[in-house]
Parts: sequence; C-alpha cells; structure tokens
Amino acid sequence: MIYSGFGFKGRNVIAVRSADIVILVCGGIGTLNEFTIAYDEGKVIGLLQGTGGVADLAQTLLDTLPVRSTGAVVIADPDPEQLIDRCIARLCERRGGPA
Repeated sequence: MIYSGFGFKGRNVIAVRSADIVILVCGGIGTLNEFTIAYDEGKVIGLLQGTGGVADLAQTLLDTLPVRSTGAVVIADPDPEQLIDRCIARLCERRGGPA
C-alpha cells in the first residue's frame, strides 16, 4: 500500500514506477490509467485474459489506437501461473539474467 497524498492518479504513477512487472486482472477506468502509465514507462505488462474489463480490452486498444513504441512488453495469458512465469522470464531476459 502506498500512501502518497496525490489521489488516485498520482498514486498510480508511483505504484507503476515502483513495479518491475504490472499485472492487470479485470479492471475499470483506474486500471486503464495504470495500464497506460505502465505502457508509457516501458514496463513488462501481464494481462490475465478472461477476467473482463481492461485485462481483456488492453491488447485490442493497442492494436486499434495509434501508439508509439516505448519498449513495453505486453503478455496475455488466461492461466495465472503461466502469465506470471512468462512475465518473470521476460523481465529476466531484459536484465540479461536467467529466468
């Protein structure tokens, strides 16, 4: 839990910048805000498919809207364990270490 005093939007920036991996499960407009911050920050982003909301729509948004390359990696998977494993492996690849 991060107490920032900056409200939801300010807290989202701090939370995302503090994370190595951002995982989206379901989610509404606040999760969409976190997703866009994570994308802009070039994070590894996991989408747990089949949970609804932003987790199911984020890839469609990236495929539909004009987006600039930020180095973000978006991984979608309906299996939570596989999603976590894939995200960690990708983060390790980025850092040049073993998964």
